[in-house]
Amino acid sequence: MAKDDTQTNEAMSTAEAGRMGGEKVRDERGSDFYSEIGSKQGKENNPGNFANRPKKEVQEAGRRGGEARGQQNASDDNLDEDIDEAA
Repeated sequence: MAKDDTQTNEAMSTAEAGRMGGEKVRDERGSDFYSEIGSKQGKENNPGNFANRPKKEVQEAGRRGGEARGQQNASDDNLDEDIDEAA
């Protein structure tokens, strides 16, 4: 029985598996597929990326994060004072 690449019992490296998977996708969908998905990456299909959000919305998120961090630091300072008083 002839061996083919998919039916070996040997361990396959991650690089080999990626290469084989990439070749299979290329054969099924064509090489233009990669440029199509690459041009979409990180743009309109990723609303979680701050670069894709309106500037005002990003500024507001930063302001709220800064306020929350300031409150956290104030709590940490009070904790230090409580420890000093207990000693």
